[in-house]
Amino acid sequence: MTKHAIITGDIVASRNIAPLQKEKLYSDIDAFLRSLKKKWLLEYETYRGDSIQCEARSPELSLRVALIIRSYVMGYTPDEMKKKILRSQKKGAVPKGYFNVAFDIRLAIGIGEVDFIKRKKLSSSDGIAFQLSGEALDNLKEEPRRLVFKSADQTLNIDIEPLIYLLDALTQKWTQNQAVLVLNKLQDKKDEEIAKLFKISISAVNQRKRTAQWTAIEKAVTYFETKLKK
Repeated sequence: MTKHAIITGDIVASRNIAPLQKEKLYSDIDAFLRSLKKKWLLEYETYRGDSIQCEARSPELSLRVALIIRSYVMGYTPDEMKKKILRSQKKGAVPKGYFNVAFDIRLAIGIGEVDFIKRKKLSSSDGIAFQLSGEALDNLKEEPRRLVFKSADQTLNIDIEPLIYLLDALTQKWTQNQAVLVLNKLQDKKDEEIAKLFKISISAVNQRKRTAQWTAIEKAVTYFETKLKK
């Protein structure tokens, strides 16, 4: 039977986010997930406000998709931060962009067969992939980690687990700008495109790639994709 890749997630410490800020964040996440359907997602759903569930287009793309979502949330700039940056720019002080991450999300990837999928309401679907993803997310809430992978193949789990641990350790050190850099690189944007988008030099792009550990992340994602294609 066909294997499916289900990603379940929830915003970290969502109760501590101010109501208006929370409403804007949730709306923007929904719009972002909708944009991912063009290339990366088969379907997605947001529910209970702070929770998401989506199906990657293929199991091998699931880690890339999870990191795309994580980097979007970690790179998300609240309106008050945008105003602070604008004030700094008007004063002639160009901010370096090393702002601390304001938001984060837990994400659990589940790979396996499904019993049935309700495309318009993924949370009402069932099967091994959904169960593994949901159970893994519940377990994450008791840990400091933000990313986990589970499949019905225990040999694959043992092989992939160290990779996920290392990626989680790297991503938790990101600043907002580093997260945004990785968000664009994961979607195959060229350095020149990123430099033009953020009005920075190629050398600045390269600096952000180094500090975000992009080369290590790229190799890890490539290894994962190759492993799950077999």
